[in-house]
Amino acid sequence: MTSNAAISPDWTALAEAFRRGAQDGELDAFRRRRWGNDRRANWLEQDYLPSLTDAEATALYRGAGGRQTKRFTTNPIVEVRDAVDFLLYDTIKLENRFEECATEAGGFGLAGAGKEWPSYLLTLREPTLFAPWSPHTERALRRLGMLPHGLRSGHPGLCYIDLLDTLAVLAHRMQLPDFRGVDEFCYLNGRQKRTGS
Repeated sequence: MTSNAAISPDWTALAEAFRRGAQDGELDAFRRRRWGNDRRANWLEQDYLPSLTDAEATALYRGAGGRQTKRFTTNPIVEVRDAVDFLLYDTIKLENRFEECATEAGGFGLAGAGKEWPSYLLTLREPTLFAPWSPHTERALRRLGMLPHGLRSGHPGLCYIDLLDTLAVLAHRMQLPDFRGVDEFCYLNGRQKRTGS
């Protein structure tokens, strides 16, 4: 269930504004920071993880939108590798893996890493299945009247599943091929200051 269900966005106008913004270069810097390094997905391969470096882990953290780089770099690289391996390759349910990685109190929680970190890694690995969870995601969904109730107060893993369901609806309405496009749409529409607002 979402908040402000009475709001009915003009999806055609939103799609046109998104296309125009992308053509005008409004996404260029964001795309470079977020998705620009094609090797990032390779760093997440299970065979590569034992050799993941501190610099690569930090680049992934920055790509996720992490804002506490100094804290994040205090994590021993072996713990970062273990957390990534658990998140991406363990066989327990997604919501449980997500919860263990999205909070510092979780079994695979890392200093400075919140929900942005695991959601970004999942998206980087499987962009047709998973989406990033960022402040701009929440702002965009709130403006569209699609923000799931209790998103910030419930079980992090179950909240992530709810978020994925909502973002899948958004992807369908916007005719976006994967959740990277959804993330870019949310970035453009979830910025603090928008033209004309």
